[in-house]
Amino acid sequence: MIWETLKEQRRTLRRPIGHIGTILTEPDARPHYCIVMDDSDGGVRISIPHDFELPDKFILRRYSGREARYKVVWRKGHLIGAQLIGKRREQTTHSVGGAAMNTK
Repeated sequence: MIWETLKEQRRTLRRPIGHIGTILTEPDARPHYCIVMDDSDGGVRISIPHDFELPDKFILRRYSGREARYKVVWRKGHLIGAQLIGKRREQTTHSVGGAAMNTK
């Protein structure tokens, strides 16, 4: 019964992911790795390292090359729930040996 109540409060369906993602706190900042636990049309749940202090806003880059800006809406230990800000977009450069390569 309680699960049905929680399910009804969700605006969109969560999709389990379980892939490694890269967190960027600023466009040229050193990346930090995380695990993307699940996502939905409006947000994401990630697991971050215990020694990483995640700011309230960040960029999450997926293995697929998609990236998006997020805003933290809840924190529970190393688990973070974040809301999508704006639109997701494909990454246009890939880093190879420390050098960026344009893919378009």
